Amino acid sequence: MSPLAGKIQQLLPNRHEDPEKRYFKTVILLSVGIIVLMILSGMITFFLTLDSEELTMVPDLEGLELENALLSLEERALFPKIQLRYSTSPADKGTVIGQEPLPGTSLKAGSRILLKVSKGSAIEKLDDFTGWNLDDLEAHLKSLVTIYGPLLSIERPVVSVYDDAPSGTILEQKPAPGTDLVELTPLQLVVSRGPFGQTWTVLDYVGLPYSEVISSVVKTNIPFIFTSRPSRNSEEIPGTVISQSPEKDNIVPTGTYMQFVIAEPKEIPEGYVFGILERSLPTYEVPVRFLVEAVSPLGEVKTLFSMRHPGGPVTVPYMEPENTTIRLIVAEQAPISYIIKAER
Repeated sequence: MSPLAGKIQQLLPNRHEDPEKRYFKTVILLSVGIIVLMILSGMITFFLTLDSEELTMVPDLEGLELENALLSLEERALFPKIQLRYSTSPADKGTVIGQEPLPGTSLKAGSRILLKVSKGSAIEKLDDFTGWNLDDLEAHLKSLVTIYGPLLSIERPVVSVYDDAPSGTILEQKPAPGTDLVELTPLQLVVSRGPFGQTWTVLDYVGLPYSEVISSVVKTNIPFIFTSRPSRNSEEIPGTVISQSPEKDNIVPTGTYMQFVIAEPKEIPEGYVFGILERSLPTYEVPVRFLVEAVSPLGEVKTLFSMRHPGGPVTVPYMEPENTTIRLIVAEQAPISYIIKAER
């Protein structure tokens, strides 16, 4: 063993030494180790600081033409990342309409800045919407909306008239097709209510399960109201329609509400709830798309029914697991939600 190694070994704690002496050596070695680590950490931090790039502040680029925005970034040693977007006005074309990070943010030189640059409006001339269905137009306008706002809005109330065209068909529009769009434009519409004096013959729904009745009436967009009560005799089968108004074979105007009474179900599966959801909607110029969904506690979505609805009272019979959410979606707007709870 070399003399140096022998001296190092003498400095290290040894189990054969006196415990007090061994403890003293251990404390000294730990203290030296901590000091060395602190020195190393300080040196590393110092050199990293020397190597770090200079900080610069992100300028406000919104509203600038792309060329000027690029020059402003170059002056601060920042690099652009360009993302093209539609905007509400054709006049915005070629200008910065958004940026990330926001102005005033401190960044290292050489960092990238996202520039959202307008490539103009999604449409620059007004399309011809005559012959479209009103619901289809509303869905189309939603597809044109960007984070910067809509290009067109439907002016309310919509004028509705009797016409041989199917209900909801757009007959006239103002401004006229081909009009330049330079700002948010209200669209005035004349819409068909369908032929005057339309009627239909009422079918016999008594004795059918309420789910079959719903499936039948929504196919022809007949609005309906359900109520329920316990069975009073053996002829009133639980879960079926026990009365209706108007009665079968009556000839009634289009839009007439059917009113049904259900015999309340007796055998309800454990964990399920039977009930009738009641809501009231605004009255619409022409029937709108109406979708009813059930979202289970596990997130599974099931369509209960869909139809075109004129607005007014809405009733939704259901037998679903407790804590299911019933969603009413009218004209593709935000859902109206109701969580099913059992009576305690």
